[in-house]
Amino acid sequence: MSSSQSFVILWALEEVAGAHGIKYNLKNLPRRDKNTAKELKAIFPLGKSPIVTLEPVGGEPAQTYQVLLNVLTESRLILQFIADNYSTGEWVPESEVDKRRDTFFEELAKSTLVVKVDFAVIFEAIASFLPFGLRHLISLLIKPVVSHFVGDQRDIYQVMENSLSEELPWFSGKKIGLADFNMSFGMDMAVQRGYFEPKKYPKVAKWYATILDRPAYKRALEKGGAYDLAIFA
Repeated sequence: MSSSQSFVILWALEEVAGAHGIKYNLKNLPRRDKNTAKELKAIFPLGKSPIVTLEPVGGEPAQTYQVLLNVLTESRLILQFIADNYSTGEWVPESEVDKRRDTFFEELAKSTLVVKVDFAVIFEAIASFLPFGLRHLISLLIKPVVSHFVGDQRDIYQVMENSLSEELPWFSGKKIGLADFNMSFGMDMAVQRGYFEPKKYPKVAKWYATILDRPAYKRALEKGGAYDLAIFA
């Protein structure tokens, strides 16, 4: 689905496709199309993206995290499945210390950063759904709430900033790993919506610029259609 966490999965698939020649089929669903939820629900009852379906070899279902056979949901688990089955260990941290670091930042990305960003997004979105006459008034009323949730994010960015260095340029350690993929969506939202201040967190800004400059990330943008997290088009 456009402008969603599906993009991170597409980026990961492009990484393994570029490195190992992995083939996959992509179906782009527009976020605001009334039929999109129906199409997603036809595959998995929650009707949410990302969803990956698998074509079993030899008729045996894939061994993975699942409720329905050969259907993958939940972005963190999909990324883990791609790493386990389609990479050759390039996303595995180099040391036990880096493995623990990777585990921590995967959790921080999904349980803290995205949650705090989502709070701000939800309150900002309230006004956009209202009639024009009420929109400005409600925006003024909820602005302090949004500012509070954006302020809450600053401690998270500082933890991220303090954890990066020349020796450890990735949240997974010495090389890119699953923590970096998981961190990217929350950062994409924060950057596109103006919550993140790059001058205050130069090491995080450098990490993010490196992500954007990866050829696989650029290919995913070309293939995935809209990726607008400011208005979620």
